[in-house]
Amino acid sequence: MSEASWSQYWQGREGDTTGALTGVESDRELQEHWARVLSDGARDAAFLDLACGAGTVLKQASQLGYSNLTGLDISSEAGKVLQNDIAGVKTVVASASETGLPDAAYDIIVSQFGLEYAGAQAALSEAARLTAPGGRIATVMHMTGGAIEAEVQGHADHCAELLESGFIEKASALFKGAYENNTAKAQALMDDVMVARDRVSALIKPNKRSLAAHLINGTAQLWEKRSAYVLQDVTGWLNSMKSEIEAYKARMDSMIAAALSQEELQRCVSHLEEQGFSVNTAPLSLSGADAAWVLSAHRNIGT
Repeated sequence: MSEASWSQYWQGREGDTTGALTGVESDRELQEHWARVLSDGARDAAFLDLACGAGTVLKQASQLGYSNLTGLDISSEAGKVLQNDIAGVKTVVASASETGLPDAAYDIIVSQFGLEYAGAQAALSEAARLTAPGGRIATVMHMTGGAIEAEVQGHADHCAELLESGFIEKASALFKGAYENNTAKAQALMDDVMVARDRVSALIKPNKRSLAAHLINGTAQLWEKRSAYVLQDVTGWLNSMKSEIEAYKARMDSMIAAALSQEELQRCVSHLEEQGFSVNTAPLSLSGADAAWVLSAHRNIGT
């Protein structure tokens, strides 16, 4: 996923009101995991979150009293979201595999579903370079075949169906016909819109927020109140929805591509051990199912 695509995702994420872009970041079990990991760290430790995204771990660290916080992400838009949420946080725009930061500058380096997008081994090698003697790395990474990957595939399929339905393009054409006061044209387009609407509506689950529900409900409201809007406002909203769906699908596809197999994880472990780290790994269970890899590494003093 390119830097431009990540920026597009975060631009949509900052203004998202559907809740559909949040993903697993607010999961209670993940929060409990990080509370355990961060419980005994020095609160003035130099703390770096690689590929920090929305800064979920940084927020938790701040709440625990950590004060020297830095978030690094390839997207400057992610940094803007972060600065709105955490007072005093430092932000860096860079790849997790090529940070440009000084050697051995950080006591605690963390990442939650982030550094693997830059290539897990390359990003962990960079994290190792940045870790001070006696410092540590703590990551949660996507797991091939895990519960999160299955859920993410469902989200990607949801987005693909929305885009393939052609609802946004057909609705845009219908609005144009209506604003031109071309009743015959609008009526001719209505049947196509209804077919696409039914295809999108089939994706909506009762009492559950989704991009499909937001798209259908928002379009219906615009149609009912179209006399209060100009065409540019309506088509602008529809186009922004398409961009949001495309950006979210790109992120879901990237998650699947970034997931690590057992063999790939072991190669990362061996690489860190060669650089003087003691490493432990384990599956992380969420809602009773293995969902992600946990990797903890301590840099031995003198290495």
